[in-house]
Amino acid sequence: MWRKVGVGVAGLAVVSALGWVATRFFAEPAALTEIVAAPRPVVDLAAYPESGTSTPETADLPPAPLTTGNIQTALREEPPPPDHAAFVAPPSVETPVETAIEATVETTVETLVRLEKGDTVAKVLHRLDVAAGDVADTVAALASYVRMKSLPIGQAMTVKLQPADEAGAKPILLALTIRPEPRREITLERDGEGDYSVEEEVFEVAAKLQRASGEVDGSVIASAEAAGVPRQPLAEMLRAFSWDVNFQHDIKVGDRFDVLIEQAWTSDGQAVDAGRVLWAELTTGGGEQSYSIYRFKPHNGEEFFYNGEGESVVKALLRTPLNMSRISSRFGMRRHPVLKFTRLHAGIDFAAPPGTPILAAGAGRVVEAGRNGGYGRWVKISHSGGLATGYAHLSRIAPGVRRSARVRQGQVIGYVGSSGLSTGPHLHFELHRNGRPVNPLSMARTALRSRLGGQDLTRFKARVAEIDRVRDSVAVPAQP
Repeated sequence: MWRKVGVGVAGLAVVSALGWVATRFFAEPAALTEIVAAPRPVVDLAAYPESGTSTPETADLPPAPLTTGNIQTALREEPPPPDHAAFVAPPSVETPVETAIEATVETTVETLVRLEKGDTVAKVLHRLDVAAGDVADTVAALASYVRMKSLPIGQAMTVKLQPADEAGAKPILLALTIRPEPRREITLERDGEGDYSVEEEVFEVAAKLQRASGEVDGSVIASAEAAGVPRQPLAEMLRAFSWDVNFQHDIKVGDRFDVLIEQAWTSDGQAVDAGRVLWAELTTGGGEQSYSIYRFKPHNGEEFFYNGEGESVVKALLRTPLNMSRISSRFGMRRHPVLKFTRLHAGIDFAAPPGTPILAAGAGRVVEAGRNGGYGRWVKISHSGGLATGYAHLSRIAPGVRRSARVRQGQVIGYVGSSGLSTGPHLHFELHRNGRPVNPLSMARTALRSRLGGQDLTRFKARVAEIDRVRDSVAVPAQP
């Protein structure tokens, strides 16, 4: 009896299930129609000549009505596979991922590196993970062309590598280019056998002239740099004028400068040197005074600058022994600020911040260095022609400046202070001629300087005429 009951219950369950399926499908025909009639890729129907399942005339007809007998067949059966030779595939779409993968596949990598402090070519290649053997071969190949130990900090190298293509492998050095001098470029390359060869290219060099001029607006240095004067020629120009011009006191806004520079360049546009001044002109005092200098080398002398009359710009004494200073007391009779009585002020006082470097006004020999009563710390230097200079109230004397020591013009001999009878930090500067004090300012203006003569003067005049002619043919670049 229990078996009969079980069979009956099972039968009822089957009937219920069939009823639910039929109700579900016939109640929602749109859903199934959407599934069966879903769009498919467009294909060439002529590719299916033996299928007999569809023709161009019936391809656009509505789908056949669904029955319980063909539902599963419609969902389960796939169209027959196409003939691959005749199949027309849909247009391929390149995905962003595929594009990115292809873009990252590189056969070589080229990079520009610069030597840092303590670097060598070998150290740079080791940092790039080049194999030790390749590094050694590279250094050996370059040794005949490049002085490895004399390469400066900042030296540029272009390195071409083949990245490692498997785990644990090292990048392969394919090429290296270095320019140890502006006129020489060295290129190392690796051939198919793994050997390195080196080629050297030497560029032609030609001198070019550059002219720059402008007005002083603020400082001479800033104004000249803004006009395009390179740093080294600017330093040359300032030094040449410094014997006649005090750049702290004599220069006024609106004063003008003009300079002609010669610089060597390679055929591919690399500067070979920093440039040098051939001629320069400077006005001072709001245009009241004008100075011109020409570069010239005497037959048995050093190349430097001369004025238009053939006189060297170098004087026996500098105009002032301090930069960044002002005259606080002049030469002559005055009431002493500490002793409170009138007496000769045998020098000039330059007010300046404590610690300001003091320069030797001329080359000579130190005859006194140390404490000297009311002068405080004091240095006296003997020069040629019966001249001597004294420097008082120093905070300290520079190392190496002692009695009998030789000093050169412009050498730092001490630092501004307020030692001795002084009311504040300043330099008391004296000039003696044949043992008697004279006014340093008047003496500095008339200090003896060498003058060209004979064949040197003839050659100099010809040089001046040549520079003047060339100068007028060089255009001055427009100011921004």
